[in-house]
Amino acid sequence: MIEARLRTRISSTELESKVGKILGPQDYNALLTGPAKLLKPNGQPLVVYLPGALQAEADTPAVYATLHSLRSLRTDNRGTASGSRRITRPGSTRSRALNVPSAIIGAFDAAGAQKYCRLTAWTGQNLPQWETLRPFLQAIAHHFKTRLPDRYAVQMAEVERTFSEWVVPDTPFTTVTVNNTYPTGVHQDAGDLESGFSTLACIRRGTFTGGQLVFPKYRVAIDMQHGDLALIDAHEYHGNTAIVCACGERRNGMCDTCGAERISVVSYFRQNMTRCGSYSEEAARAATAAETRNRKRLAAQIDAADTPAEVAP
Repeated sequence: MIEARLRTRISSTELESKVGKILGPQDYNALLTGPAKLLKPNGQPLVVYLPGALQAEADTPAVYATLHSLRSLRTDNRGTASGSRRITRPGSTRSRALNVPSAIIGAFDAAGAQKYCRLTAWTGQNLPQWETLRPFLQAIAHHFKTRLPDRYAVQMAEVERTFSEWVVPDTPFTTVTVNNTYPTGVHQDAGDLESGFSTLACIRRGTFTGGQLVFPKYRVAIDMQHGDLALIDAHEYHGNTAIVCACGERRNGMCDTCGAERISVVSYFRQNMTRCGSYSEEAARAATAAETRNRKRLAAQIDAADTPAEVAP
């Protein structure tokens, strides 16, 4: 395995100009194709690249079937990671970005209007499928422990402070983001454990070009193939190059014509999961929140019914 310490290759001004943009070959000088451990200038790890480390798990039919089934779940709430600018549509108070095929599965902490911890909607409705991913995620955890034991230990210490129902058994993960065949704009991950580390696994089908994972600050990229695993500092700016399938189309989702598909599986520990109560406690909070919303909705309907209509002169 190659080990090297990197230097910053572009100015902070140039880096900021790339945020939210889709990168290309012009944004990197070195492309990793073999095993490597790259360190930042301060000696801290940036990425550990392990080609083929998950080959057997990635070829498991049940694992692929579950991850492939998530391709229909799309979101316009990925911000700069979508490779587009957020816009606020007329009549709305919320900004939205490009709609992309991306799903969050596993556990999620209290955030936004949902003031309680929970399993994501897909997870709660598809527990058998969620459980088929355990061996895959446990294999990722094994490589994490072996290659970055210090970061793994920090993350497991947080696991020990978290109710077990929110953690993937025998892993340091609570949550997984699954992206299907779209290029991510330059971004930094948020919400995951600051002192931990993220993992990125890749499953591929069909023929396509692009999709390289780029760290523009250091002008280095990884050409992840089927079954590859990368342990990455996701708080560093990163993004993926455009994906063009064999049909010649730039993809925002799997190509149904030629079958080109690039599934990236990002596993991590949500920073605030240690604040969550037990499953039953959080379910009670969710029920209380729903009751409060229903009361407010009913009160608003009654107020509207009691308001006298205006009479035209």
